[in-house]
Amino acid sequence: MKVLVEIAAFWILPLGLLIEYWFWQSVSWATSGFIFYAIGVPALAAYIIVATGAGWLQLWGFNLKYTVKRVPFQIGLVYASVINILLLTFSELLSPPSSISLTVLTAILMAISGAILGSLFDVVVVHYRLLEVYIRPFYKYENAVKIVTAYGPWFFGLMGLTSGLSVKFGEYLLIEANHPISYGVVVAVGTLIIYAPFLLHFLFIIEQKRRKAERRHSV
Repeated sequence: MKVLVEIAAFWILPLGLLIEYWFWQSVSWATSGFIFYAIGVPALAAYIIVATGAGWLQLWGFNLKYTVKRVPFQIGLVYASVINILLLTFSELLSPPSSISLTVLTAILMAISGAILGSLFDVVVVHYRLLEVYIRPFYKYENAVKIVTAYGPWFFGLMGLTSGLSVKFGEYLLIEANHPISYGVVVAVGTLIIYAPFLLHFLFIIEQKRRKAERRHSV
């Protein structure tokens, strides 16, 4: 069963992006540049988030064969596939013209849906020990639901919220804005919109570790 879960979660799920790309093409207002943005930016940001937390800080790790420093190379595509399911669900809210109220509504719906789907995904992969979380209090041998409940809702909720804001930002600049702007700049800023809140969280954890180390040395 563990092998089947691994195949479904880390190999089949990313392939869903091919179907989602086809659905994006059927959205009348979506340009090619925007579609690649909606798929690529969440994938890039998610990979950087996981690479920071799992690869650098070693807050969690994946028990998979094909990884780079215990970070699956396709993990960004896994999360991007789920995020794009939600983006397509709320595509009418993302459509031009932009408004603050619809942007806020999209972000909220993305946050709630992301928290639910992301937590369910992690419950499954934690249960089958494909993912292990090392930071307190999650490293103890507790059941998967209790482990994921401690971090999943806020982590994936934040990812859904920032992804919604980032994609709406991309839609506005790539489709609605009249002034020319570099595609690379839009992608870079869009990625930062998703990653920045997580970076602040990681910096907070690093500072906590530094203070604990100082207290141990001072004793």
